[in-house]
Parts: sequence; C-alpha cells; structure tokens
Amino acid sequence: MTPPAPSVNEVIATNSNTFNPATLTVSKGTTVTFTFQGTTHNVSFASVTGAPASIGNTANAGVQRLFATAGTFGYECTLHSGMTGAVIVN
Repeated sequence: MTPPAPSVNEVIATNSNTFNPATLTVSKGTTVTFTFQGTTHNVSFASVTGAPASIGNTANAGVQRLFATAGTFGYECTLHSGMTGAVIVN
C-alpha cells in the first residue's frame, strides 16, 4: 500500500504592513498558514467562488486556510490601506 502524499503547507507572513510573499502560487489542495506577528491584521478575501473564509483581526498567531479550488484569490488587510496579496491556485 502506498502511503498518502505529504500535505503541503505554505506560509504567508505579515511583516510591518505587507504580506510576504505578496503573491503565492500553489497547487490545489495546498494549505496556507497566514502568520500574524505583532500588529493586528486581518485577511479579507475577494468574494469569488472557491475563496476560503476570511480571517478576522488576529495578532501573534497563525491561521490556516485550505485552497481546494483553482483560481486567483485576492485579499487585503482592511486595517491597513494598500496591504494586499493574492494566492494563485493551479
């Protein structure tokens, strides 16, 4: 019996008032951990089919989201103008 493939986990970190990386390309089925360091941030995804649930105001924690649908999922921190990013799922 073949063991299951290891799950893939990518990280997007908040650094000051930016997401790092701002754009991340992943395969379907990838889990992305958004890490919030210090300052409170949130992740508000654009309202498109397949987008994961948005993440409320969070500080000093990591929150995971599964990207199960192909597409481009833009997001922003509504607390900090210009703090935007995207996850591209192939």
